[in-house]
Amino acid sequence: MKRRNFIRKAAGTLALVASAVAAVSYLRQFLPRRAGEQRRIAIGDPKRFPVDTYTFLEGHNLYVYRDHEGIRAVSAVCTHLGCILEKSTEGFTCPCHGSCYNEQGEVLSGPAPADLSWYEVNRAADGQLVIDPGRTVDPDDKYVIS
Repeated sequence: MKRRNFIRKAAGTLALVASAVAAVSYLRQFLPRRAGEQRRIAIGDPKRFPVDTYTFLEGHNLYVYRDHEGIRAVSAVCTHLGCILEKSTEGFTCPCHGSCYNEQGEVLSGPAPADLSWYEVNRAADGQLVIDPGRTVDPDDKYVIS
């Protein structure tokens, strides 16, 4: 094979690969990301969480909400491109691309394609509360503190 033909074929192959990578990157923004991890997360005693507040669990990208009845856990990962959400007075906002969610995790505006995921909260055998990101629940479901 002549050098000129080799360079032409190599350049064509590289252009094709670059086009495929660009197309996948572009189309990825239209697919929701999976939020959360697949293992259970021990969060400890319910008294650790103040009543009527959302507490951010940084290492797990979750918000834990406690009211007078119980505890709920919601993903803090934007369903658009996976940015970490910030708590706002209306609910949650994405600092990267402007998606807004209400306190129930429903999309209000922005490019986010799906609502936030709420995760099951239970008590483990050792008495600690645990969040199971592998099991999604309705936003109104909560672990009732007895």
